[in-house]
Amino acid sequence: MGGSYFILRLANINNLIVIILTLSMMILGPLIIYLLLIRPKSMPKLLTYGSFILCLGASYLIIPSSQKGFFNQILVLLLPVVEVSIIIFVVYSIVKSIIRYKRSNTNKRHDFLEVARISLEPKLGKGFVLEAVLTELSVYYYSVLVWFKKPFVEVQGTYSYHKTSQIKTFVILLLILLVVEGALFHYLIQKWSDIFAWIFTILTIYALFYILGLYNSVKYLPHASTKDKLTIRLGYQSSIEVNINNIETINKAKERELGVKIPKGTYLSLLWIDSPQYELSLKEPALMKGTYG
Repeated sequence: MGGSYFILRLANINNLIVIILTLSMMILGPLIIYLLLIRPKSMPKLLTYGSFILCLGASYLIIPSSQKGFFNQILVLLLPVVEVSIIIFVVYSIVKSIIRYKRSNTNKRHDFLEVARISLEPKLGKGFVLEAVLTELSVYYYSVLVWFKKPFVEVQGTYSYHKTSQIKTFVILLLILLVVEGALFHYLIQKWSDIFAWIFTILTIYALFYILGLYNSVKYLPHASTKDKLTIRLGYQSSIEVNINNIETINKAKERELGVKIPKGTYLSLLWIDSPQYELSLKEPALMKGTYG
């Protein structure tokens, strides 16, 4: 691409050369990544789409404005196709995971999101893309689908925490605030731009689903313990898995003071308005998983 930068800025350059260089910048990068990384190493195919988008962006910056006629024509045709194909690919993978979940639901202990992770991992890999898709799937599942079919919750070895939390009050107040604020700001922003007003409203609706899903996930994703592992959760917002042998002490937690900064390396499996009941000290640090990994 470095050579194309200088060639495209030469005087009296032929249109055919411009077309060839434009196509090479758009195609060669994704093709090389596919042949060298994805095909031999079984990496997620979505990486090809990502590299193609990056090459389009780099081409846009490299090609001078006077030579962008052909590139703009290609861009108008390709971008909608790429966007739709990515959406179809992700939706298709999610639908396949739902079908697998229904087939394996003879055992009620199969968790929907665990099945979705197993189904999507070979296609999306272990990384940000997978965690982002699972997060959006979690929001949809716990805000919508859970009302039609409640997930199975193991009684033995699990410990609920939503009954002692103030999350229900917090969610109700936040939902009311989001509805009122969303309607007010939509009216104000609409005076300036209809497009931005509807973008803000769509984001507000997403926030409503997220908060409602968070409350349901807190109900149906309790803390869990086995012989060698303890899993502590705050719905789908975050979780941490601790090896039992890694626990040094279990003490009664001290009352938290409002405004006091949480020490670095501390994981709170509750809202900031709740008071913790127990404090676990670990021998070695454990990895906390958030909504996007």
